[in-house]
Amino acid sequence: MPVQQNDNIFLRLLKFSNVALVVTFCAMVVSVLISYPYADLFSLQTQIFAHISTIVIAAFLKVSYVTRCLAQYNLGLEVR
Repeated sequence: MPVQQNDNIFLRLLKFSNVALVVTFCAMVVSVLISYPYADLFSLQTQIFAHISTIVIAAFLKVSYVTRCLAQYNLGLEVR
């Protein structure tokens, strides 16, 4: 696989990971807000769903961060 094509793949992965990080972060904030400070405004079923989704979203957030680090490392960028 040529180097240019490899870089192109990791650039696309980096862009996708950045978008996924933003989306999962926003979803995490919403699920935590529904679960705790605004719980009295939502039904019990919604609260249960928010609590469960907090765990699932956290997993996606971590995977997004790891793929971002992987892309940065392979592009020779500073991994942080």
